Amino acid sequence: MLAFAGAVAVTIALVVAAIVFRNGTDGAAEPLATPTVDFAGIPQDGRTLGDPAATVTLIEYADLQCPACRQYALAIFPGIVADYVRPGRVKAEFRGYPFLGDDSDEAQRLVLAAGLQDRLWDLQEALYRNQRKENSGWVTDELVRDLATDIPELDVDRLFADAASGEIAQAVEEEVRQAEAAGVPGTPTFFISVGDDEPYALQSGLTAEQLRAALDDALGS
Repeated sequence: MLAFAGAVAVTIALVVAAIVFRNGTDGAAEPLATPTVDFAGIPQDGRTLGDPAATVTLIEYADLQCPACRQYALAIFPGIVADYVRPGRVKAEFRGYPFLGDDSDEAQRLVLAAGLQDRLWDLQEALYRNQRKENSGWVTDELVRDLATDIPELDVDRLFADAASGEIAQAVEEEVRQAEAAGVPGTPTFFISVGDDEPYALQSGLTAEQLRAALDDALGS
């Protein structure tokens, strides 16, 4: 049980150990055609998913090329959305840490651009479903246009224009600086925040059940 002293809100930093999620010898997982999460009806505001009034925030530092991030996004996160985010108990925040290469940078620019239209979570989920071998050039305009066309209320032409803007380039650079300043060792790395306080570091490899227990603990604070 995590202790919370007096009126001081404590933030719990969680690091999930990397889960290797590779099929075949080329390091690529099979694409999935069907979305694993239904975001309809859940508020999105930039990089945040969920009720803005929720006091507990699950923060993820991720690289869109990271196989372990894909595993979390497609196998674990749907349950977090169903049980914590959709009911308004927790909100989720996506922070990029694109350190694996050029495809990471390109994907991060695109999801941040989608965030300007409050569709970041839809596009990141679609990219994870279609993740290929690292730095193979898989993040193409053709792929992204196909995926983005299927996302409701996403202006695809604006998406590409925004992704190429200086504003988005600066946002990606700022995310990297933020991750490095926070001591993020790799992806996925998670923080659970309660209120507006800064986190203290509690680094550990977590199962899905342990992550849920940490959220429950934070909600009980």
